Amino acid sequence: MRRNRTSETSAGRGRNDRAVSDVLAFTLVFATIIGSVMLLSMTGFQAMADYSDNEQLRNSERAMEALTENFNDIMRHDGIDKRRGELSLQEGTFSTGSDGTELTIEIDSNSADASPTTLGELTYTTGSDTIAYEGGGIVRSAENGGSVVLKRPQLTCDPTNETAMITLTSIETDSRSIQSSGTLEVTMNELNRETQIESDVNEVTITADTDYDNAWNTTLDRSGWETESYPDATCTSDAGNQLRVVITVVEADIEY
Repeated sequence: MRRNRTSETSAGRGRNDRAVSDVLAFTLVFATIIGSVMLLSMTGFQAMADYSDNEQLRNSERAMEALTENFNDIMRHDGIDKRRGELSLQEGTFSTGSDGTELTIEIDSNSADASPTTLGELTYTTGSDTIAYEGGGIVRSAENGGSVVLKRPQLTCDPTNETAMITLTSIETDSRSIQSSGTLEVTMNELNRETQIESDVNEVTITADTDYDNAWNTTLDRSGWETESYPDATCTSDAGNQLRVVITVVEADIEY
């Protein structure tokens, strides 16, 4: 009889131990799941949001690049005076105006013949970033004031071949903006085109008055201009010979 009671007691203890082990295992698994969810909510969701914002910004850049390529046909080809494109706003803001970056072009330091060219405003803003069409190029600026060039306008200084080619689009339109989640149809119309050709030029200087200093400094430097005195950038011949300079400015308006 004692053996039987001893056996029953031992068996009961085994069942109790297994029950405690099951509860402990469940508690550990549950705690692991809760901890993982909390960790994901603190880091993973933010990472997913950042990825979504960055992807939307890249999509916006590609859309503006496609629109720019379309619009620049007017600048490149004398026989084309209208181009139309679409831009998916995705809750962003599209704005236009006649202010913006101003470039002054001087030939042989003759400021009397230099008149500033205002490039106008065509911008798409998403979040804290702005993507701007600048004279045929594209820049992106952030809320902190920094800017980078995504596509350079046609401002070529070629000292070896003794040429300087400057081709710009100047937007003249009313100041307005629109915010939407849909697709916006945008049309550029040529208003006027002026081309100036100069030979026997010693030096050409471009002075930039802009909110996108870093982008324009980079643009001019990569296009062959001497930028040590930025916002003044100069173009001279390598051999000290004289330059041939071609300046084309296309004035256009924007409809949407």
